Amino acid sequence: MASLVQVEVPVSSDNNNTQTQLLGWGVYNPNSMYRVRLLCHSLIRPKFSSDMKKSSNAQNPNDCLEQILSSGFEKALQTRQIMGLPSTDTDTYRLVNGEGDGISGLAVDIIGDKIAVIMSSAAWCQVHRSTIMTTLQRVIPQHELIWKTTPSRLRQDGYEIVDDNDDNDEAEVEGQPIIGLENGIQYQTFPNLKGQKTSVYCDQRENRRNLAQLSKGKRFLDLCCYHGGFALNAARAGAARVVAIDSSQDAIDTSMSNAEMNGLHDIEFIKSDISEFMQSCDEKFDMIVLDPPKLAPSVSGLAKASRKYHSLNRDALKLFSEEGGLFMTCTCSAAMTQKDGGNYFLQMVQQASLAAQREITLLRVSGAAPCHTQSPASFPAGNYLTAALFYVHRRE
Repeated sequence: MASLVQVEVPVSSDNNNTQTQLLGWGVYNPNSMYRVRLLCHSLIRPKFSSDMKKSSNAQNPNDCLEQILSSGFEKALQTRQIMGLPSTDTDTYRLVNGEGDGISGLAVDIIGDKIAVIMSSAAWCQVHRSTIMTTLQRVIPQHELIWKTTPSRLRQDGYEIVDDNDDNDEAEVEGQPIIGLENGIQYQTFPNLKGQKTSVYCDQRENRRNLAQLSKGKRFLDLCCYHGGFALNAARAGAARVVAIDSSQDAIDTSMSNAEMNGLHDIEFIKSDISEFMQSCDEKFDMIVLDPPKLAPSVSGLAKASRKYHSLNRDALKLFSEEGGLFMTCTCSAAMTQKDGGNYFLQMVQQASLAAQREITLLRVSGAAPCHTQSPASFPAGNYLTAALFYVHRRE
């Protein structure tokens, strides 16, 4: 399973002798819906592929894979550096984004100058874990590496694991938090905990910053605040009032700690189911961000998720004052983002606005921060996040 193979395609056939051309190098998994995950394309990197082919017979396959990964990690690092990452106000970002960086099934998030969290979602990553760790450590030697897994994705790839973190010796306790810096705001992260993926959600970094620039003097509501990202950015930018809601007590506790650490004392954090909060809330707001967790994990759950998204957006729109304001609504469900070329989600919000009897105008649609790279070859498969900014008009 998940062995490194040369991928060749037929180019001509003469007297039953088929001529082939090297397409590239990939990992083969007969148990996966993705039989081969291409890691090195010969048309893009002809000299590297040619050298690999010449030396492959004499080399251990792991050595060949190490060369491919080393080159891939170096390119990913150079790509982030050209984006200005890390910077003086942001040291937490995605270093490797799966297919977007040509390393399918693997994500790596950098947290500060100490930690790199590896997220494996493909069988080949589990099989070649030691090679991945060794190679990545050489590229970023100053970072401690933490290995985590996505069990549901691994099962789809034909790899069954014992628990959420395979045989990794990750601690069950929080330990000391790792501090990450994003847009000049410090956040506590707990990468050793199970769950919450790599423990950071840096995909909304640009959206948090852009929305905060519009929040001065506004009454701001952050629904599903998680670690307080949108709320903290709005408070620092001078919002008149900030309220942040999450159903998780751990999220609320972490958000409050983050606010204290950044000297932001005027945020009201409330533990509540957001549906219950919205239906019982009498207060009105000028800016609202709605960023729920993934509601449609697959296309099969899209209809049910659409009804939930509709009710959440309807209830959020009812919380705007008579003067209206700005509404950012998000989905991190790829099935929702990709359906009908991205229009399905926007049409759902429009229908929710009719149910709420509020007129809206679309101002901007954005996705994940640019460190969440996308490959032109795999687009739109890697496009999962939609953040749509609407103007909610004043009531006539």
